[in-house]
Amino acid sequence: MPSANLGPYVSDQKTLARLDDWLLRVHKADKFNGTVLIAKDGDIRFAKSYGFHSSDAVKPLTKNSSFNLASVSKPFTALAIVLLEHESQLSYDDDLGDWIPELDFYEGVTVQHLLHHTSGMPDYIGLASEYIEEGSIFTVDDMLALFRQQKPELYFTPGDEFDYSNTGYVLLAEIAERVSGQSFEQFMQNTIFEPLGMDDTQVFNLLSSEEPRNRVFGYKNRPALFIKKKIPHDLNVFDGVVGDGAVYSSALDLYRWHNALNEGVLLPVDVYGVAYRSGRLNDGSETGYGFGWVIHSENAVEHTGLWQGFSSYLYRDFADDELLVVLDNSSSESTTGSDESPFDTITFELQNVMDRLDGS
Repeated sequence: MPSANLGPYVSDQKTLARLDDWLLRVHKADKFNGTVLIAKDGDIRFAKSYGFHSSDAVKPLTKNSSFNLASVSKPFTALAIVLLEHESQLSYDDDLGDWIPELDFYEGVTVQHLLHHTSGMPDYIGLASEYIEEGSIFTVDDMLALFRQQKPELYFTPGDEFDYSNTGYVLLAEIAERVSGQSFEQFMQNTIFEPLGMDDTQVFNLLSSEEPRNRVFGYKNRPALFIKKKIPHDLNVFDGVVGDGAVYSSALDLYRWHNALNEGVLLPVDVYGVAYRSGRLNDGSETGYGFGWVIHSENAVEHTGLWQGFSSYLYRDFADDELLVVLDNSSSESTTGSDESPFDTITFELQNVMDRLDGS
């Protein structure tokens, strides 16, 4: 990993030029293939792309390239629920069984538990791995049928613990479908993406009829003799579900979304403020997770995503109006055996750069 020694602070222009040079060296070292965007006070201060849309290295990435956000999709899923609650179409206190009666045997699980990852719902991927047929695409209907058939027990009494749950967010997307009467893909398109002009953003999986116009494909590097060979590492058998992932978006669209949330375009700012408040367990302790957001500090939230070849990171300071977007499609998990991946190092250094910018 090339050193990120950016030298003493001289000016924003010099700092960003050094950042660009470092990211280019990181890309050439096969540690990053993606897009970075930094915005402060509503203005884009840095937006650069390094590398290509896929392993064939033909189409260069741009700030309009549409990456699989993986778990950075969860803030979007949560936003769908907040919108429906604001329109009085559901309540955060509704039981899971009110909207998905097939699962009414999971007593005490509410919509709010699902949003806060305090439901105790079992992991669907681990369960499905035992039963899924080779060559099939696992769907939400498959998940519901499997849960109905196997009735795996809750991990704990709802509200007693925090346990990050992909299952919970798949169920939230299903609830949004049943409440709205639209597919989750269409609901998000009609309610969020189109109104905000997010033309490179959509819910997309292996069952979708139309792919994003600037779709990016995941890949990974595999050593082959004395060179690294880039091979596809894109969607897999579990990409028939939505809610826990499956939102594709670009750095520029995420910037548009950040501004819209700050300006109250979709929802009054105070109404959406519920998403930034930490969940609480039954004993009163805070979880550090709101509605689709990890609580970074009193006025800032973040989320990461990892799936197949994709890594994503989104940081938002809604008080100081700061945004950091980092999107990668080259399987930047650690290859050294250490806990910290190249992607982690990149996001850490970018946070430091963003803190240094002062407008000069």
